[in-house]
Amino acid sequence: MLLAVGCTQSPSDAPLWVLDVPAADAGLQFRLPTFSVPYAHEEQSCYFVRVPDLAGGQDFWVDRVRMATSVGTHHLSVFRVRTIVGLDPAAGEPVKIGPYDATVVYGHDDYANNPCWESANWADWPLVANTQSPLRQGPYTDWQLPDGVAMRFTPGEMLMIQAHYVNTSVQPTPMDAEVGINLYRTSLPDPIELGTLFATQQSIRICQSNPEPTFTGTCRLPSAVTITAANGHFHSRGRELSMYVWDGASTDHPPAADQFYDTVYWDSPPMTTGIERPVPPGGGVWWDCAYEWRPPMAGCDALNAKDPEQAGDCCYVFGGTTDLGEHCNIFVYYYPKLATDVFCN
Repeated sequence: MLLAVGCTQSPSDAPLWVLDVPAADAGLQFRLPTFSVPYAHEEQSCYFVRVPDLAGGQDFWVDRVRMATSVGTHHLSVFRVRTIVGLDPAAGEPVKIGPYDATVVYGHDDYANNPCWESANWADWPLVANTQSPLRQGPYTDWQLPDGVAMRFTPGEMLMIQAHYVNTSVQPTPMDAEVGINLYRTSLPDPIELGTLFATQQSIRICQSNPEPTFTGTCRLPSAVTITAANGHFHSRGRELSMYVWDGASTDHPPAADQFYDTVYWDSPPMTTGIERPVPPGGGVWWDCAYEWRPPMAGCDALNAKDPEQAGDCCYVFGGTTDLGEHCNIFVYYYPKLATDVFCN
């Protein structure tokens, strides 16, 4: 009965998962090394691995992604590595991701100094896939792309797998953290290529003097596309995150009929698939993040020290660990892929 209404699970109820390794001709699996997260700490690390050669040196296509995470996942995101700024794969420690050689930059909870916490370091890295905590949906995110649509992968290209786990009273990690990602190949000879949009609204301030703010972001797409899947991300002050098709010009809020995503669950926002909403030429995406201020567990002095405006108003601002920072991020998947990757940060 408790599980049916979505209450937080106890350690004995935490779901276990099994993710079979695809046959060599069917796909591949990236499985991160198991790690622990001490209580009152967070672990955000960036793993770098090259795409293996599955097609005799040729590009291959993937039309299904299946991800599994244990309880405590704050987010799991996969990006394609582009411009190296402060987060360098070569500076990481050697590690194995399943059978593949890789490196890892351990971030732990050192958000102020570690490059795995600084989003500017992957500002032009295209999104591949993402998911979050399995508390309500179970441990799996299983995404079958629309018929005729697939992701392209090139042997040797570098991917970054970023895993963020939290172990606090608000979001517990009751056992060792486990992460697995399966990519399944398609036999379609000439699929439509999937494109992705990763966007953040970084001008957020949830303050004691303004305890219930809503912040808006917009992102234009240079030509017409169809949105097929979406996910959102914020922290525990988040009350609701909504996304809408936007005409690309209006400053008026889009009507309710144009909404294609909504969540009130900060700890386990759903990955919504099968959306199939067209975006007109020159249009894009509009999103809202609504919050409710709460006293920080670490105390207002810790928030004030982090506030770049030094306003002394006990404000949660963008970034940082979950107890001291907030997010307003969206992940949108569409087709056909555009000539240039889309970022709005």
